[in-house]
Amino acid sequence: MDFLWMGLLYAGILGVQYVLSSQKNVYLGAVVPLLFVAGMTWRYVNVESVSTMHYLLMTGFGLLCLIAEWDRGREVFRTNQEKEWNRMRIQDFK
Repeated sequence: MDFLWMGLLYAGILGVQYVLSSQKNVYLGAVVPLLFVAGMTWRYVNVESVSTMHYLLMTGFGLLCLIAEWDRGREVFRTNQEKEWNRMRIQDFK
């Protein structure tokens, strides 16, 4: 059951990252990765049972996933912006 909740938590975090990344302000997409690195660093400093290699691997993999979502969100924003620009251009021709 714990596995299910963790999966839902990760899916929710990636969903929030996608929504923030697809907004007009590009820096909103940096919020979740910064919070992730801060949380992982806090965990590394305060929990002595975490090894350095585990910290680096988990942080690197998490950042890789979050940055991939950031890139995908920005691509969706650019696509939507291009569609809107084309609609406006068509209206100008009429």
